[in-house]
This record gives sequence, structure tokens and C-alpha cells, in this order.
Amino acid sequence: MRTNGNIASASIQKSTIVTPMDQNALNYQEVEAFTDMAYEANGFLKGIRHENRKSSKGTIDKVGVRGRNMRSKKENVMASNTPGLTFPQIPYSVEPVVLPFDITEEFIRQTQRVRGQNAEEVIMRAMANNYGENMQDIGFNGDIDTLNTDPDYEFLSMNDGWLKKARTTGHYLDWATLTAAEKLGILFEVERAIPTRHRASGVFKYFMHPNTFSKRLQKLAEKDTSASIQLQITGGVKKVNAYDVEDVWSMPEGAILFTYQPNFVMVHTYDMQIRKTTEGKEAIWTDKRFYAIHSDYDSIFEEPQALAYVEGVEF
Repeated sequence: MRTNGNIASASIQKSTIVTPMDQNALNYQEVEAFTDMAYEANGFLKGIRHENRKSSKGTIDKVGVRGRNMRSKKENVMASNTPGLTFPQIPYSVEPVVLPFDITEEFIRQTQRVRGQNAEEVIMRAMANNYGENMQDIGFNGDIDTLNTDPDYEFLSMNDGWLKKARTTGHYLDWATLTAAEKLGILFEVERAIPTRHRASGVFKYFMHPNTFSKRLQKLAEKDTSASIQLQITGGVKKVNAYDVEDVWSMPEGAILFTYQPNFVMVHTYDMQIRKTTEGKEAIWTDKRFYAIHSDYDSIFEEPQALAYVEGVEF
């Protein structure tokens, strides 16, 4: 598997970082290379599905072949009531975003002259890592209905994220309305909320904040000192009901999402630019170099019926 350094040196050419007089956007290969580099450094994002599209709005098609479609075969008799293929469509609408950076020329000089490193490659890797981190955060937590009094309003209100879409399009369990017995067995309830047929869609996992899993283990350890619990505490096993648990730092504590990882889809278009300038009054006076990643995104689910979500869980 290629590392960020391999991708940066082999696929991101000098023309990738453009000035006002250069080309307006990266070519398709450069967009793929940059997004690969951004996601390769992110444990969660490299396991999801990525789609690069030409249009800012559209649908992602998939062939749906489900249900009891087999019929009896009889000589010279056409099968009756035969079903047709269905082509479910997943709508997407990307939102333009910009991620700005500024780097001091002193850092550039130190990197190139003292450390003997290519400063542009170092900057590209740092930008890619931060871009991937931002994509994961907004991919989960985006909500266009965020109140403008929220200190992170400008970030969170850009587009709806996976958690809001799980709440509105998936199998959502309202913690406040669950019975005491259902709350006690919430992880079983989340699993059973998905129709059995959809649970065959992929390798399912529980996605939750690390502290949520830690609190569950603490509660178990207070009641049970068996070797199986101790094995989980020491990190030997990280499972719930035989399903793996995926730590997601960008999810809020108490939120649990049950689905398969490729069900998360991040959509971009090829209209991506990475621009820089070393000119202008501010650049001269502050001795800085300014960069900006111009891109777009939408976070969607491949199959909303193959996920269950609950928030506010207390063990």
C-alpha cells in the first residue's frame, strides 16, 4: 500500500499547486491522488466508499436484486409474475468548501536549507492530513440547521452529515422513549432494528466514540470480573455481540451507529483546486505563503435501510 510520501512524490506534480496564472483545476488523476493521500492517513475514511463525480448534483445508481424472485421452470411454459430489476438511486448534492492555510517563509527556509526536505511536499502532506480530518468531522457532524449562535456554526452548517442522515433516513432509536429493559439491552436493540435481509449487506460494525465503549467496559467490569471481560479491558478483544467496534473520535459520546463501513460514502467532484500565492501586501509584510484547498463534498449512505442509530446512550 502506498504511503502519503509515495503518493506525494509520484502522483502530485508541481502543477498541482497552482498560482493565479496557472490551470484552474487539478486533472482527474491529480484529484484522485490528492484524495487518496488525504484518506490514506485517516483510519476511518480509508475504509469507506469514495465517489468522484463530474456533476455537482446527481445520483449514484446501484442494481437492486432482492426478494423471492425464483420461479418454477416448466417445459414450454413461461414463468409468470416475474419481477424486474430495480435501480435504486442515491441522491447527492456536493457543497463547495475551502480550507485555507498560511505558512511562514521562515518555515520554508528551515525545511529546505537546514533539514534538506522538500517544503512543498511537507506542506502537501500536512494539508492532506488536515483535509482528511476535516472531512471526517464534517462528514459525521454536519447539520445545515445548526444555530448561528453555535461557535462552530460556520463549519457545521455547510452540509448535513451522516449522523443527521442516520437520524432521519435510517432506523433511529429514540433513547428517551425506550423502556428500561430496552435501554439495558440497547446494543441488541440496535442490531435488531435493521431488517435481517439488510444485515447481509456487508460486514457490520458498531461505530462509537472511544469513551462510549470505555464506559460500557467499565460498567461490565463493575459487575463481572470474568476472564472474558478482562480480555476486553486489556485490549485483546474489541467486540460487541461478536461484531467489531470501530472507534470514531468525531462521533459524540453516547451515540452508537450500527452498519458496515462501506455504507458510508463521501462524494466529491473533480473540480478541485489547490492554490497558493506569495504575492501581495499581506504576504510581504508577514513573510508568509498562503495556500487554499477549494473542493466540495457530500456525505451519504449507500443503503440507509442497512443502518441503525441511537444517541444519548448511558450504560
